[in-house]
Amino acid sequence: MASTNTRRFFQKLRLEDGFLDADPATRLEREDFRTAAALVQGIAVINDQAEREVALIQEYNRRLTQDEEQRQFLLQVVSRHRAEFPDSRKKTMAAGVAAHQEQEH
Repeated sequence: MASTNTRRFFQKLRLEDGFLDADPATRLEREDFRTAAALVQGIAVINDQAEREVALIQEYNRRLTQDEEQRQFLLQVVSRHRAEFPDSRKKTMAAGVAAHQEQEH
């Protein structure tokens, strides 16, 4: 049984969806299935969210500094910080701060 969203997907592509009601063992024999499969396999999947995130990071980096040396230094600081604080939980941060304070004394 195909979901409403599955049927809507094929309708938006103007593809016959009768094969969705057919026995899966016989779908390969159906022309409507082969046509839909060929078209769907040719669709390039784009992750819009990931592309927006990359663009945002690139824009942030561009605005942060134009100096490549400063940018590399900042990336090293962030890398070290992530190594010391692998997550952003309050407990992890407090333990890291306490460890730094002990090292200073």
